[in-house]
Formats: sequence, C-alpha cells, structure tokens
Amino acid sequence: MNNPLSGSTNSLGRTVLVTGTDTDVGKTYATAALAVAGWCAGRRRIAVYKPQQTGMHGDDPGDVHDVARLARAAGMPPEALTTVEGQRLTEPMAPPPAAAIDGVELLAISAHVAKILELQESHDLVLVEGSGGVLVELDGDRHTIADLAVALQGVAPWGTVDQWPMNQGTAPVRQADAADGRVGTPDTTGPAPVSTVLVARPDLGTLNHTLLSLEALLHRGVAVAGVVLGSWPGEPDRVQESNREYLADLPAIQGNHIPLLGAVPTGWGSQAG
Repeated sequence: MNNPLSGSTNSLGRTVLVTGTDTDVGKTYATAALAVAGWCAGRRRIAVYKPQQTGMHGDDPGDVHDVARLARAAGMPPEALTTVEGQRLTEPMAPPPAAAIDGVELLAISAHVAKILELQESHDLVLVEGSGGVLVELDGDRHTIADLAVALQGVAPWGTVDQWPMNQGTAPVRQADAADGRVGTPDTTGPAPVSTVLVARPDLGTLNHTLLSLEALLHRGVAVAGVVLGSWPGEPDRVQESNREYLADLPAIQGNHIPLLGAVPTGWGSQAG
C-alpha cells in the first residue's frame, strides 16, 4: 500500500504529537501513516498513545485500535506496534464535559507525560494522538495538547525548548559521549526530539484554521514538524487543490518555515483492513 507520508521520516523526532485544526480532520489516519513511515524507515518498536479517548463504551475499539488495523493493512507487523489509551470517556465530547458526565476526574497532564516517557524507554518512536484540535483541554487544569507538547519538550534529556532553533522543526540534539556519558556538541541538523504534526482539512476555510493553529503552537514554543492534509479526496476540486498548493509553499510564520508533509487520502488503508 502506498504511504502518503513516507517522505516525512526525516522530520520525525523520538516523540511526535499529532493534533488537528478541528475534530474529524483525519488525525487517526495520519497517525497510522506516520507509524508505517517510521517502521519502514527502521523504527522497529513504535508506540501510539491516546491521552483521552472520548465517545467509547466498554471495550469498543477506539482510535488506537484503528491505527493498529490500518498499520497491519499497510504491512506493518502487529508485534512492532504498541497501542495505549490514557483514559476512556463515554460521551463524544471534549474531555472536561465528558468527564463531568461520567463523574470521573481527568488524568493530570503530568500523568500523560509520565506515560509517554515510559513508552520512550522501550520504543524507537512514540506517536501521541490528541483529541480534537490544538487547544482542546486534556485535564481539569485547562492544559491542552499544546501544553502537553511544551511539557514533553521541557523534560527532553537533551535540553529545553529554549535551546532549540524553531526553523523547520529542527533542534540541537545533544550527542552523549559513549565512553563516559558526557554531553557533546549540539547537532542542529536533526529533527526536534519532540515535535508536533498538525493535521488540517483540505476544504474551504482550512487556511484560516491552519494558520491560527500554527500561530497558537509556535507562540507557545512548540516545535512543529509540519502540516498534513487529512481526508484528501479522490477527485479534489479547485478549492482543495488551491489550498494544497498554498500550504505546500506556506509563508514563514513568526520566522518559521512549516513544510507540508503530505496528504492522506480519505479512508487510507481501510479497504485493505
């Protein structure tokens, strides 16, 4: 199966947060495509973590199960992928109101950070799929997926986000000396160890939503690896083609060049699943 994001692996760090400009923009399909791209590039142990899964009852399959199904359909061995949910809520709403209806407390953002760091210890790539858009709240303290990205960047062992150049999502990955563990000279050519991918719709209005979301991420110091167009139609119209062309040559935002990583077709992989 052709992977529309196969060329994105050079932009991926050790942990990648997948967020969107809105709900139902294709984040799960993009996450699956990124997982397969990582595996094809040599990342042999990949984890997918969903901090908050809403709108699910009992053992109903959630987004991480869909990622696993799509990855298998694309030829990725099942044993190469670990899928984990942080918390499951029954109502198809943003996490805070869904938790209120269920009568439960949301996990703190620190719990999600701890779980992601635990997954990093045994995996080559950790993909984190957020709920809804960039500023949807994850916990009772109004922390968002953007805050989660900043928190993970802050605990990266090779330095804080303040030490990273934000151009093209790259960061100085500190190289540890193999002999005594000393930190060597920063390497500014590699991807940020923790980066974020923004999934956007191809339709009318997406340019405004995409630019607003990118500004919100960059304003907070989030390292953005790039934009992915989700739910790309088989027969795109003139507006959709124009939006793709614009996003492929996006003007610099706050001095940062954000690349278009690719477009994931509507239902990618599902026919083979």
